[in-house]
Amino acid sequence: MKEFKLKSSLEGHQGALYAMCHAENEHQFYSAGADHKVVLWDISSQKPVKVVAKSATTVISLAYLRNENLLLIGQVEGGLHLIDLAAGAEIKYLKIHKGYIFDIFFIASKNELVLCSGDGSFSVWSVPTFKLLLHEQVCSKKIRSVDVCLERNEVCFALGTGEILFYNLNDWTKKLSIDNEGVPVNKVKYIANQRLLFGDKNAHLGEIDLGVFKVANKIPGHNWAIYDISQGKDKSIFATASRDKTVKIWNAEEMKVLKRFEGMKDLAHTHSVNKLLWSKFENNLLSTGDDGKIKIWQIP
Repeated sequence: MKEFKLKSSLEGHQGALYAMCHAENEHQFYSAGADHKVVLWDISSQKPVKVVAKSATTVISLAYLRNENLLLIGQVEGGLHLIDLAAGAEIKYLKIHKGYIFDIFFIASKNELVLCSGDGSFSVWSVPTFKLLLHEQVCSKKIRSVDVCLERNEVCFALGTGEILFYNLNDWTKKLSIDNEGVPVNKVKYIANQRLLFGDKNAHLGEIDLGVFKVANKIPGHNWAIYDISQGKDKSIFATASRDKTVKIWNAEEMKVLKRFEGMKDLAHTHSVNKLLWSKFENNLLSTGDDGKIKIWQIP
């Protein structure tokens, strides 16, 4: 029987890592961070394939658009580079934000791309023309995360002001906001059964009651800030990552920890864990962070 364990630790970057995304093939993925390099990795061989791009500044976010075969690179200075992977060249540079591009989300049903920035604004772009459709300033703090629920026709943002902001997906009109008692929210994530989870700066893992739009439950999820929440094809579980150097696997229904990857006993991360990616290849969970390593976790 399979167990929770480390399958491999990938090394090659020279600096903290902040971004990962899927690639064209399910056994491959991209990573990037402070060393300005975007690297394509192969999970099956557990080796780097090639450096696909070099950035002038730190890379904060990545996304892959399958139909266009484009790699999107979000940078610390607020720009977004669009790389044509077939041609191996940049085809466009989007620059409207003045702060970090913390998150990139492609809404395939609308062919719209959403960018979240450290300048407190978000933008919406049409794909494949990349025409700007909307640029809205919503706060004076960071917007670190965005997620979409198609079944609810809903978009939500995690704000540094301690709010979770909701919009209607069809027309981008503001719906309402929920206050997290002023504690900055780092991550919002819709999981199975249209539930919304969030992770905040004070290490709490919370759940929003979407029937009445109130915080229904908030528990001490980690010892330091929660930076990411991810769910794979098995909707009964999800994972969280934190500045406390740990990755946790949770039972989604009971909100209880099934496994904690930490310390030498698990050969876990030695610094903050910044990003998670659930691969379709053998249901592997990938994690990365300030130690510059990418961990491949076997999840039973």
